[in-house]
Amino acid sequence: MAKAKARGNHTGSVYKRKDRGTWVAQIVVGWRESVNGASLIPIKKVFGGFKTKKEALDALNRVLSGDPVKHDNTSLKETFELWKEAYKDRVKEKTFKGYEQAYNHFSSLQFRRINTITAAELQACMDKCPAGKRTHQMMKVTAGLIWAYAVDANIVQKDITENLYIGKHQTTTREPLSPKDIEQIKNAIGTLRYAEYIYCLCYLGFRPGEFLEIRKDQVMSEVINEETVYYIVEGKKTTAGINRKVVIPNQILSYILDRLFVPGTEYLFPFYYFEKNKDRLKELRQMKVNYFEESVFKKITKTLGIEGKVPYSARHSYADKLKHAQGDVRDKAALIGHSDYSFTRQQYQSSPLEDLKTVTDSLE
Repeated sequence: MAKAKARGNHTGSVYKRKDRGTWVAQIVVGWRESVNGASLIPIKKVFGGFKTKKEALDALNRVLSGDPVKHDNTSLKETFELWKEAYKDRVKEKTFKGYEQAYNHFSSLQFRRINTITAAELQACMDKCPAGKRTHQMMKVTAGLIWAYAVDANIVQKDITENLYIGKHQTTTREPLSPKDIEQIKNAIGTLRYAEYIYCLCYLGFRPGEFLEIRKDQVMSEVINEETVYYIVEGKKTTAGINRKVVIPNQILSYILDRLFVPGTEYLFPFYYFEKNKDRLKELRQMKVNYFEESVFKKITKTLGIEGKVPYSARHSYADKLKHAQGDVRDKAALIGHSDYSFTRQQYQSSPLEDLKTVTDSLE
């Protein structure tokens, strides 16, 4: 994105979006403190979708003079990008990723002019989404934020998202994958694409989102008692889990080491993107959580006849394995990265690799 061209204090600025060639105008409408209170961050109001710099400057001047700006041709995608630009600094990066994932479920409408989209069409996208209650809640919240921005920017006349219905959802079971289930998944490796991903997840205990974010450079090794111990440095959700070391069990070590030599990606468990209607690999990308849940986990478990399980079931399987493993309860807490064992963060992080390996060596 091009740098905004300033026009003097309080007079706004305009810039051209390199990704789509349209012009954007923005003004600062206020200030807020940063998280640590050390500085002030501008609150920006953004107007976009203009074909020329002159149109953007004219719109900016109208806004500054108090006249509304009309955006008759602004698409949902363009509005979303403008909202992102204005809103992204207000929340944590992980929260914003959740908004982006929720927005993707409205992708069938993204090139429509936003002022022609109806509440019924948004509802149809929500009804069609196969994900659970949390995703539907995020879809409604995200749509509400986009339309609230669009109303303020005079892109649409009213918010049509207030009565979107998230639906009735049954509580999804998180019953662990059984030893038999895990053995079936192992036997499918080499036959079903991504089967090794699920198998590795059962022996690492990460949450699905954490698992898909693991990069190759997070795989470390140390020599202890003349033996090389491989582990992954990870943990982002809880204070207890920050920078925890997860020793890689022998059951999956060969799969992990093989994945380190997969070219074309920084991620340990990427998405293989093939050209449409062709079997030719185009590139490797980071796999999204929704894709893993719907097109990997559910598809593979259904093919294998494994019913009633969700990706989080793999983490519960790992927890069950820890219960029956040798070793101190503090070391087990350090491996799984949560506070169920009522210990402090210092205790979690103080577990030496040798003690952690004692636990993982005895996993069934």
